[in-house]
Amino acid sequence: MQKPKRPSFNPRRAYSKQGKHHRIRWTLIVFFSLLIGIGAGTILSVSRDLPPAESISFFMPAIATKVYDDQDSLIGEFFVERRELTNLDRVPHYLKDGIICIEDKSFYKHWGVDILGLLRALIVNILHGEVVQGGSTITMQLARNMFLTMEQTMMRKIKEIILAVRIERAYTKDEILEKYLNQINFGQGRYGVATAAKYYFNKEPYELTLSECALLIATPKSPDRYSPFNNYDLALQRRNLILKIMFADKFITEAEYETARAESIILVEQKTEKRFAEYFIEDIRRYLELKYGPEFLYRSGANIYTTLNTEAQIAAEKTMEKHLVGIEKQYKFKDSKAHWDSVGISDTLQYSPYLQGALVLIDHRSGEVKAMIGGRDFSQSKWNRASQARRQAGSAFKVFVWTAAYDNGFTPADIVLDLPIVLDIAGMDSIYRPSNYDRKFMGPITMEKALKHSRNLAAIRLIRNIGPELVVYYAHQLGVESPLLAVVSLALGVCEVSVLEMASAVGTIANLGERNTPHLIRRITDNNGTLVEMHAPIPEQVLTQQTAYVMLNTMRSVVEGGTGYKARHYYRGPAAGKTGTTNNYSDAWFIGFTPKYVGAVWMGNDDNERIFRGATGGDVCAPIWGEFMAAIDPAPESEFPVPAGIVNCRICEQTGLLANEYCPDPRMYTFIAGTEPVDTCDLHTAGEEYEYHDDFEKFGEGEF
Repeated sequence: MQKPKRPSFNPRRAYSKQGKHHRIRWTLIVFFSLLIGIGAGTILSVSRDLPPAESISFFMPAIATKVYDDQDSLIGEFFVERRELTNLDRVPHYLKDGIICIEDKSFYKHWGVDILGLLRALIVNILHGEVVQGGSTITMQLARNMFLTMEQTMMRKIKEIILAVRIERAYTKDEILEKYLNQINFGQGRYGVATAAKYYFNKEPYELTLSECALLIATPKSPDRYSPFNNYDLALQRRNLILKIMFADKFITEAEYETARAESIILVEQKTEKRFAEYFIEDIRRYLELKYGPEFLYRSGANIYTTLNTEAQIAAEKTMEKHLVGIEKQYKFKDSKAHWDSVGISDTLQYSPYLQGALVLIDHRSGEVKAMIGGRDFSQSKWNRASQARRQAGSAFKVFVWTAAYDNGFTPADIVLDLPIVLDIAGMDSIYRPSNYDRKFMGPITMEKALKHSRNLAAIRLIRNIGPELVVYYAHQLGVESPLLAVVSLALGVCEVSVLEMASAVGTIANLGERNTPHLIRRITDNNGTLVEMHAPIPEQVLTQQTAYVMLNTMRSVVEGGTGYKARHYYRGPAAGKTGTTNNYSDAWFIGFTPKYVGAVWMGNDDNERIFRGATGGDVCAPIWGEFMAAIDPAPESEFPVPAGIVNCRICEQTGLLANEYCPDPRMYTFIAGTEPVDTCDLHTAGEEYEYHDDFEKFGEGEF
């Protein structure tokens, strides 16, 4: 038997195989080194654009800034995400366990990333040819919600992983879970479990049942699709699936599962929110954004405590709209608000095509703005006609002419002429021929009577006497901030002012010469309750109490039988005020006050067209003021306070002197002590009758 030959050793062949293995090994080493290097370089490059661990520790999710009225009731919010924060110990274990069961069963075991979960998701997605599973842990989802977008790319996934690791280094597991529960979207613009619990069930998180917890757990997967308000049956199916998984994974017992599954979904009825005070809130928003920036306004969770009184605001809006609609119907306006509501206004307008109104109510003792109407429909026009618009004040501006006169030696009993006057306009080859509203003349009358009946010609003579520069000074001192021209026609309100500043300036008179700057905010605190801003009013005495009271008393006559008498159809308490009307009836005003409030009402068209012929402030604005004031302050607790140094005298209105027993219809006038008349009327005596004729021709067209 022949022995098999031993294979001969071939050193060359052995060396060739060894070299081949060596080359393969080095090729693999180089390949994986390059792969690791590219990966490390990518991670290093991506990491530079991500927040470091230190900043993650200070991350605060966007929280809605809340706006409160003067009773600390919530009236509005500013937000990009409507969210309230809660602590983990206030979240029921059903909700915590359910979230972990559905989203990340190994949450308390991994270091932020579940490698097996990622590989499993990758295989499933490859088999389906699309993204079916994400493989993201709760920590990775939190990283995405905190710092990233929802784009489905490999680069975003890498960023998630890096941030998840950093988050795990910055927080404990419970802290991560708490932040996650406060961060996630539960649909309908509600973020975080506290907000969702209130929105869907009107409960605090700790009050939620197992069934309710399961419904909330079901929602974040697709907030719109699984919203019980949008798809009740689908939401119910999803809730039951959540309960089934929780039972299968032994997070709940069979009895708990069966009981919760049998429950129907009982939701809070979502009523359409009736918006109000939108112009007021918008003024607040503009102020906050300008002073503190958009980050503070929309994300800080600050608390804004305003001066607004909800009941007064609602009454103001109701009263204003009632009267405006009544005017539109009575005068058959083609461009009524009802017409434009039916036709529709596609874009938000700065100027609306229908009749508008504005109102401001201020507590003149503090300067707090209690109500504000800037227009009839904020959704159609965000232009605030109370604080932003400037309109001619008409005869309402006479308040400042009389105040300046009283503070410089004149008294309510001084005689002024209500007679025609023609003036040359300096520097121009023309004349100025003012006239009264009724085209009539009352002749010599007292200053109080002239204001009571708003006599233009008397006002022109008065401002010529004291000088328009002095009137400008007093208007600014009392609270008017708009620029004013020192011209004679200023007495008739030719300069433009805002409703807010007119209310403020007249409020200084109501407050006996003490000026309080109008403000809309009482205080601001941050999300932790730390004080950010506090309004501490610093009143300024800009007019003597005595002069202010004499002016106040003169303005009472406007309401008691003067041009503002229609306010008395509604309001019976102590009141004073002044009407205002422009020549072409494009602006109508009434600014009135009580011992507590000053309210300014304006009516007009944005394009300055006539309201209707004969639309005076006394006819269209005084009734709004009266009805509104009767709604919010029907029984004032006190009268106007009377300062020291005031005397009252019975005056003959035909002579301005102390009335005797024969003077017809004498009236009680108020004076600063020492300025009252000392002489008695010698025009009326026993057995004689006196009759005044409106025959201005005997006086001519000049001064009397």
